[in-house]
Amino acid sequence: MKEKSNKRRLKEEEWDQLTGLLKKSIAEERIASRMIETRGGTLFLCDVDHMKRINEQYGHQMGDECLKRAAQILSYMIGSDDILSRCGGDEFVIFMPGCQDAEQAQEHCRRIQERFHTGRGKEKNRVPFSLTVVWEQRKSGNTYQMLFEHVWDKLEQQKRLLDITKAESDKRKDHYVADVRRVKEELTEQIRKQEAYCRDYETFKSIYRFLERGIARSGQKACVILLTVVDGHGKSPLPYEKDMLMEQLGRDIGMTLRIGDVYTRYSSSQYLLLVIDTTEGQVDRIVDRIRRRFVEGRQGEDVLIHHCYELQSVRNEQVMI
Repeated sequence: MKEKSNKRRLKEEEWDQLTGLLKKSIAEERIASRMIETRGGTLFLCDVDHMKRINEQYGHQMGDECLKRAAQILSYMIGSDDILSRCGGDEFVIFMPGCQDAEQAQEHCRRIQERFHTGRGKEKNRVPFSLTVVWEQRKSGNTYQMLFEHVWDKLEQQKRLLDITKAESDKRKDHYVADVRRVKEELTEQIRKQEAYCRDYETFKSIYRFLERGIARSGQKACVILLTVVDGHGKSPLPYEKDMLMEQLGRDIGMTLRIGDVYTRYSSSQYLLLVIDTTEGQVDRIVDRIRRRFVEGRQGEDVLIHHCYELQSVRNEQVMI
């Protein structure tokens, strides 16, 4: 009874507890034995990419899940004569005694890498990962240790290339991020006062047309208001009064409208207002607020008259020839 228990314990000690694969030392013994029996064979070394980053970002428990999945997938991809082992923290070794030529070895390598690449992101609630795979064919006189050292050197070279490629990619990304940051700085307005947006007429027209195009999709409401300064008889003020009145009216409009509204000087006695989220029924109240501010503290008989219309979505018109 005691002898059976010892045998079972020894057998259990041959296997890696996390992945269920052969331990490194046991695999080395078995591969060395197979190398004596056969002349050829190929040794593959597989490494889970960015394992440190996976552990840091998702936790070591999720990192362990990745290792178990890698072991399971690799075990499905080998033959009955092949030997698969976990030989390090995130490395796996495969010895294929029947793989005798470079073309066959390269095909096995391609299939393994492709299997992990195509499977990335398809399984829900699982971290996607990939493998780097290198291989070395056994040459006459090679021991297992010599073969492993050769394939390990190949893996380190491949990893260095991947690190260089990633560094160059990150550098390009950093460059683009800097571009976006610069664009944002160039485009963003530094608002000093919470006032409406006063622009020249051409800019006003561009904003109007841009908004007009978007109304069909957004359903947003907007109104255009034409404000005109007239004297008590309904006529245009005298030239020497007009500039002062229009300057004051511009300030009053900017302080009365919201920060998202736009206005512009349209003529010597008129302003155009583009008021967002507003219907024609609300225009009178807006103009009344401007009017009260405009006439406050003044003795003149100048008044404001207004006309308006609600913005409609742009329509494509076919020109008949």
